[in-house]
Amino acid sequence: MEARTLTRPATALATLLRQQTASAVPRRGHKTFSRTKRSLNIPPHPDFLPSTNPAGGDTIIYNPPSAAPSVFHTPFKFLPPSDPRRRANLSSLFASSNSSAAASSQTPSSATPLPPALNVPSRGDNPRYHLTRDDVAKIRRLRAQDPNLWSVTALARKFDCSEVFITICTPAPREHKERLQRNLDGIKSRWGAIRTKAREDRTRRKEMLFRGEL
Repeated sequence: MEARTLTRPATALATLLRQQTASAVPRRGHKTFSRTKRSLNIPPHPDFLPSTNPAGGDTIIYNPPSAAPSVFHTPFKFLPPSDPRRRANLSSLFASSNSSAAASSQTPSSATPLPPALNVPSRGDNPRYHLTRDDVAKIRRLRAQDPNLWSVTALARKFDCSEVFITICTPAPREHKERLQRNLDGIKSRWGAIRTKAREDRTRRKEMLFRGEL
């Protein structure tokens, strides 16, 4: 009996150490990668699935963009009782508006005021034409002599003109363009996959914007 009493604290201590060791071992939780991936794997809408028509053929999905609301398409159910468009002569109002629009379209174009003239920001309100042929020849000579030193900005600052005029009268030499292209290629070669894809997406969005697709 005394031996059992003496060994009881040692047994309790061993059990406690075993429980602490088991709790220190990491266990796999229920939020694993595969389970999270399966829970987020939402199937596509049936309209976007391949057609099950036995006759075959392509399926056209027409999803027009939202348009601005128009009073001509507002149902009477959504109009309040105090709205003047609920009057019985609504059709006559539409007819009068259509006739006035047709009459305005038949007016001569000479009576329509023209938009204001555009002011070129690079020239300003009072453009100056102070450069002579000798100045243009000097610009071309300096540009061909050292395109790195006499850049477009430096020449525009020296001759007090716009950078657009410098690029028109003296384009950069071919060797300078090739050197700049090699430097740009070296910079792009150090880009990672994420930055390269971002630049390609930016170029693609710009082309879509110019085509009017955005």
